[in-house]
Amino acid sequence: MNSPSNEQPLQGFIAECEREALHRTRFIQPYGVLLAGEAGDARIRHLSANAADWLDGLDKSPDALLGQALPVAIPAFIQAIGEGPDAEHWMYPGADKQLLSGVCSGPQGLLNGWLSRSEHHWLLELERALPENQRLNAYRPIPHRLFRMPGSESEWTHYCQFLADTVREVTGFERVMIYRFRDDESGEVITESLIDDVEPYLGLRFPASDIPQIARELYLANSHRQIPDRTAEPVPIFSQDERLLLDLTLSDLRAVSPVHLEYLKNMGVTASLSYSIVVGERLWGLMACHHRQPRELPLPIRERCVAMCQAFSMAISGYYSTQRLLELSESEQEITQLHAALREADAAPAYGDFTQPTALGDRLLRLVNASGAALVDGEALICFGQTPPEEAIRAQVHWLITEGRERVFVTDHLPELFPPAAHHKASCSGLLAVLLSRFDVSGERVFLWWRPEQPQSVTWAGDPRKSALSDQGHSMLSPRSSFEHWVETSSGHSEPWSNRDLLRASKFRSLLLRDINADLLSL
Repeated sequence: MNSPSNEQPLQGFIAECEREALHRTRFIQPYGVLLAGEAGDARIRHLSANAADWLDGLDKSPDALLGQALPVAIPAFIQAIGEGPDAEHWMYPGADKQLLSGVCSGPQGLLNGWLSRSEHHWLLELERALPENQRLNAYRPIPHRLFRMPGSESEWTHYCQFLADTVREVTGFERVMIYRFRDDESGEVITESLIDDVEPYLGLRFPASDIPQIARELYLANSHRQIPDRTAEPVPIFSQDERLLLDLTLSDLRAVSPVHLEYLKNMGVTASLSYSIVVGERLWGLMACHHRQPRELPLPIRERCVAMCQAFSMAISGYYSTQRLLELSESEQEITQLHAALREADAAPAYGDFTQPTALGDRLLRLVNASGAALVDGEALICFGQTPPEEAIRAQVHWLITEGRERVFVTDHLPELFPPAAHHKASCSGLLAVLLSRFDVSGERVFLWWRPEQPQSVTWAGDPRKSALSDQGHSMLSPRSSFEHWVETSSGHSEPWSNRDLLRASKFRSLLLRDINADLLSL
């Protein structure tokens, strides 16, 4: 497809989303009550306007609580904190949120508390406690199967499906999907569990603008995000001094961005619940739960799902690490054999005169599953498989060197980066190159691998070019309104190079560098 025709509105939409100070909103969702203060100060400086609906002993004007010390306003708070350092230092910055069971009672019944402490503020959020007859299920241990790290791709697929099915059973949501962020920041639904009459999203892509960076940072800071009812009226937050800005980064109750509410409406979703999947301090993806009717989950049930997602994160780390170790082991023999063939080539009077050129070519191509390969060493050039013409190869080498490209360079869309390659995209739409400086010849030794053009079709959940829509000529921007399947076909691309391919190329280069250093030391 052609490039997006509404690129400027899309860029404007993303910029507006990034400027939206989501953590500075002065509203909360109405399924709880918020009390907050400054770090190191026990006094309540901020209070949600619905306090009288949740706390005993308040008239319809809860202003009297502002300025009171929290332990005075809620006498059971210190008892709920328990003994230990937190009993005295609860208002100071702390790394972890603290669940306070049954911290007080009010018109809504028994309330649980959720205490969070940042560098500048403490937040106490109260919401309805789980009914006693539901507590047994909520506090059951998570399934042992989630602690069994998958050992193969097939086991990995079943593991993901088991998690999605289990979370849907625990939460009662109509759809649960595991959503993975790709290298280009777009998202892809890799697993889904849903009831029969819900449209499937499995395998669909969502553009990066659907979850702007500011929202991703909030997902990194919090284990989950609940929106029980997108139609509910937000509740304002009163402040003792309006000049005091409250940071709601760690808040569970924080009100929802109007842009995101519109997005959920366009998807036909009324309630959503998202869990952060963090791997190595990076947001790997999300587990997203959707429901067409309002649905509120008590905190203990949400926390049980958090524990399952944390087990999933550990499984991802373990699975990737194991696959990497297996690949290192499997590639060792191939790289060693290729290295031996290259040593023989170096010892030959001229390239092509050594005894096993076919073996060298086969090993070069197999190393990274390429269709063509070449070795350029000064004026010498030797090719294997399906390659572009010699002049095109030398032009690519010149471009790699003069442009200061990475020593291990990779792309699956070479014609976009180096337009002359478009003339030979049938053989070189993808390029993987390894560059090595040599001390005994002019120029560099360069290994090149190519893959042919492979037109790619990606099915998006709606046209990604329409991530932003102007609202009838007004300045307000809103998210796209359609999530119908939209297929994008691109040319000039090859099959993408995998992490396995990059790992092998890097290891191969390291082995060759060791040879160069050894030759230098022998002089």
